[in-house]
Amino acid sequence: MKLAHYLIRLYPHHWRSRYEEEFLFLLEERPLSLVDDLDLLRGALDAHLHPHLGTAALPWLERMKYMLSILRRSVLMMFCAYCIFILAGISFQKLTEDQSFAAAAQSHAVVGLMFNLVVIGSVVALLALVVGGLPIVVSMLRDAFTRRRYGILLLLVTPILALAIFIGIIKILMFVGLAALPISLSRGIFIGVYFGAAAVSIVAPYFAVARSDIPVRLLRFTILPSLLLTLAMSMMLLATLTWGLSLRNTVPLLFNGNAGMFGTSTARAWIGIVIVMSVATILALIALVHSISARSILPTEMQIEIQE
Repeated sequence: MKLAHYLIRLYPHHWRSRYEEEFLFLLEERPLSLVDDLDLLRGALDAHLHPHLGTAALPWLERMKYMLSILRRSVLMMFCAYCIFILAGISFQKLTEDQSFAAAAQSHAVVGLMFNLVVIGSVVALLALVVGGLPIVVSMLRDAFTRRRYGILLLLVTPILALAIFIGIIKILMFVGLAALPISLSRGIFIGVYFGAAAVSIVAPYFAVARSDIPVRLLRFTILPSLLLTLAMSMMLLATLTWGLSLRNTVPLLFNGNAGMFGTSTARAWIGIVIVMSVATILALIALVHSISARSILPTEMQIEIQE
């Protein structure tokens, strides 16, 4: 199969349903050049970033339902991106909690400024999440009580339960004494419980939102908080990147130390944090573009119920 055939498969399903036969017929007429293949790849990326493209042939109601599902998935993707970013942010906080990093921030202006920007960005991101998410949570609670869907309530409180379990296990480990356990076992328990609690705290609200009937106006309202959240995440990513580069140039001994989790390399821990932040920020950008694209199509007061 020609490369172009594979590239066409990269397009969204609704786009291929409308245009795939025409493109295949075109390929039979003449082979495409490398420039054409690159243009197909660019078009596939554009179609995914702007999901309303290729839906003009769909019936109006079906098109609106599709756009509403895109908007809902974008909100969920933004939430997941923020949670992933938070994991990296917590790692950065643990990395810099030693007094030597505080001294470096006071002695070197750029290091201190970038650290402060990370702190400011984290506050702005949290406020954006609360502003955009609190109305949705209230709507979900109202819907759950009205329709007696108590499983949604359980999903919403699951992150609190996961945090309580995580704290409880850590207290048990401290009571037993970490020194009494093999290092590999104590670290394995901590990492397993930490990432397990984080995964549950992300997945449970995800399914709660997916199973709730959320008004379109609330989904549309999340665009502005999502924009602010994405900007805050981008600022924190750039600040963290600049912080590490500045620390490497001004205090190389500290940068090349072992301040990472469990005494691992500071440099490697910083690189890992930057990579995770980058992935989360890219996901947030994609979600933001999707939501803006879907919002431009959906009427302001449209009421549509999607059958699960």
